[in-house]
Amino acid sequence: MVPLRVVAIGSNALFASFGALAHIYPVLVLHVVLLPVNVVRLNQALRVLRNAQVAQQMEMPVESLLPSMSRRLVKAGQVLIAKGEKADRLYYLANGKAKIPELDKVIQPGVVLGEIGVLPATKSERRP
Repeated sequence: MVPLRVVAIGSNALFASFGALAHIYPVLVLHVVLLPVNVVRLNQALRVLRNAQVAQQMEMPVESLLPSMSRRLVKAGQVLIAKGEKADRLYYLANGKAKIPELDKVIQPGVVLGEIGVLPATKSERRP
């Protein structure tokens, strides 16, 4: 995501310049508006990556990532992750319990669920 935001920021700057030089004001306005949006989103992505790297390097608990995460309230009986669903999220169970029927397990608070691959790999997990 970070490289895409960097490319978006570069293209916003170039298209805004083009719009100004060619007197195409809708292009200029569009990219002047999109530029700060992309800068803010890049900063957010970098902050999440930094928090994840610090947590892995210092072996800090997942709680250090909570300020960068969003809260989601789930009602009892609601399916959080369906079998075969795209694995693109990581969940931290803050309170309550979650049941995994396929494994016949009940998960307690403080457990990470979902795709762990969304976090950057530690040095020992990276391939040469």
